[in-house]
Amino acid sequence: MTLSLFALTSDPAKRIVKFNLSNDVQADLTTYLKDQESSFDLQQDEIVFDGKYKPDAGEVLCIENYDDIDNLESAIRNPTSLDLVDPSEDFFHYIKALFSGYILETGGVKVLLQNFDRRKIISTNGLSIFHSANVYKKIEGIGLTIDHKLTATLEEGKLKFFSFHNTRQIFDLSEYYKEATDDDVIEFSNMDLIKSADNSQLLEMSDSWVRRKISLIQQSGILQNVPINEMKAVATEFSIPFITITENGDELIKIPDNKSDLKKLLRFLDEDYYKSPLSKTNFITNSKRVLGN
Repeated sequence: MTLSLFALTSDPAKRIVKFNLSNDVQADLTTYLKDQESSFDLQQDEIVFDGKYKPDAGEVLCIENYDDIDNLESAIRNPTSLDLVDPSEDFFHYIKALFSGYILETGGVKVLLQNFDRRKIISTNGLSIFHSANVYKKIEGIGLTIDHKLTATLEEGKLKFFSFHNTRQIFDLSEYYKEATDDDVIEFSNMDLIKSADNSQLLEMSDSWVRRKISLIQQSGILQNVPINEMKAVATEFSIPFITITENGDELIKIPDNKSDLKKLLRFLDEDYYKSPLSKTNFITNSKRVLGN
């Protein structure tokens, strides 16, 4: 069995495309991905995903009856029916994930997925070189790096993954996580980096959108993993309301007292803002609307 390599993109005209691999690269890829699959499958304890629980070592999150809306299974079954990847840097920026897979003995399909971002692109801008036979040679065309581990697997309707944040870059998981409850909202307001002057007012402002964002932020772990000075610097660049106060020598994020600024802050913390690598223009990711217009 040899595995093919596909890309899932954000281009609606070419949602799934196939890489044209040489025989030796395809053989190496097969061994590489099968080893990753074995490592991934060592995590045996399956935890049903609800948007809140973070898996420990030896645990994996799973969603039963996941809707394969992009029809990845069809790509595995009929690889020759797909268009080939456009070998251009512009197109590579549309790639959301790399995937491969194979047909099971049961007749079903197992899909192996890795999320993809522009850091994995070997660009034709500048001079890219690689070491071979004791010398460095020039890379003539655009290339990519295939990661050393899987992000997720999809097998007969069951999606399994470790990192919600990474898997969310590939799939829309919004219908599978639960909104934050009142207790969750209060727990959020009591986090070490958060300062809410009035929890009852925060609950009043917490509509369904706010509760979903709070659930996502708690799941992502961004408040535990990103220093507050870095968050503040990025917020300033994007003109996001990001007020901090100092309490007992610690700098804390102040929860806004109006819903508009609260939603801007939560959208920022959920990482819906980014800078386009091509135009250096600031966008909101769900609409690609230029900020300030």
